[in-house]
Amino acid sequence: MMAYSDPSPDDMKARYPAFSDVDTATVQYWIDDSARFVDQSWSDTDYAPAKLAAAAHNMLRAGVSGIAGADTAGMTSTGVTQFRSGSFAAQFSDEAVKKAIDGGWESTVYGQDYLALLRRNKSGMGTTSPGCIPASCGFNGYAGPLPPWNC
Repeated sequence: MMAYSDPSPDDMKARYPAFSDVDTATVQYWIDDSARFVDQSWSDTDYAPAKLAAAAHNMLRAGVSGIAGADTAGMTSTGVTQFRSGSFAAQFSDEAVKKAIDGGWESTVYGQDYLALLRRNKSGMGTTSPGCIPASCGFNGYAGPLPPWNC
């Protein structure tokens, strides 16, 4: 098991090059802010990537300046299905527009990265069945004896 270490602005710029021109102090602020969403209960291998994804998502949603291509690059990930430059025309996917308006994690590619990591680390409670216990009395402890065909 590795020790947890917080990612740096350089890690952000290496993982997500679109943030290369964003001021280092701004990136650090958003990495620090991502502690609201990622803590040390996450696996050590997903901890830093999740913090970076959360920070990138929140920077994009907040309109931080200096993000390369925030206006045009990656348009397909924001739902652009058609684009024309002369006399400008664009067409957006209805589903993508709804996600963007809702503002949730799915509204950016960085938020989608975060959600994938979140599912791996916080998948919810798992349950198992004890199965049939041979030679048991068939009593389940709650509703009385079970019928003989419960196994």
